[in-house]
Amino acid sequence: MQHAVKILEPTDLWYLQNNINKETNKYYHPTKNIPFVQQVEISLENSGTIIQKGALHRCVGKLTYGVYKTDNRLRDMWVALRTEIEYNAPVYQGTGMVYLEPRPKGHFLHYTSVEISDREQWEFDDGVFQFCSDNVVMGAKRLKFRQIAGSGDGKWRLALRALSGQIAQVVTGTTAPARIIELRRGEVLIADYDMVKGYTNGIEEDYRKLGHFGRGGGEGFIWMYGGEGKLLVTETDGMGLG
Repeated sequence: MQHAVKILEPTDLWYLQNNINKETNKYYHPTKNIPFVQQVEISLENSGTIIQKGALHRCVGKLTYGVYKTDNRLRDMWVALRTEIEYNAPVYQGTGMVYLEPRPKGHFLHYTSVEISDREQWEFDDGVFQFCSDNVVMGAKRLKFRQIAGSGDGKWRLALRALSGQIAQVVTGTTAPARIIELRRGEVLIADYDMVKGYTNGIEEDYRKLGHFGRGGGEGFIWMYGGEGKLLVTETDGMGLG
């Protein structure tokens, strides 16, 4: 499974009909909104992908359609009830192209590819997951009350692990650029905002007040991460630089 993120612009006829000079006003016009859109293309070569329900725009090729399910249907339904993932999420397999729904200008996302092995489990904030290869097992993990209050991402996180002996690929979407960092034993990550959008099962997360009785440096509540593992972070989230 491979993917590409394309930015599509209006046709030359659209520019002509709206009396806009394409060469000088391609990206900005003082009075008219030029409708750029962002679309994800997923290329399959004897492989498969699981996408969010309702995310399909079109597909073409020698493809078969199915429904995501594991050997535990109750678990699939539990995931659907607790996260944005549907237990009947569509699965496309074979050789061809799958196109996701285009996103209008102002709602673009930054997409990050994450490799997952069968030895590590990733947990993602609800809404961060976009699509993945079909060799995964999905689950849900309940957040602590303090985490719920601090993140605004609901009560549950989506948990993903590759099938035994395989490597899976997950693509996430965030409003700010994201990257993967690694915490080694003894290291701690402290942030004054919800910059971590996912982490592996070796990471311990806590949302707590820094200090007591006003002796916390004026920071109030902070996010703290310890342990050993990987994190998906959006360092510029909240800066308005998305």
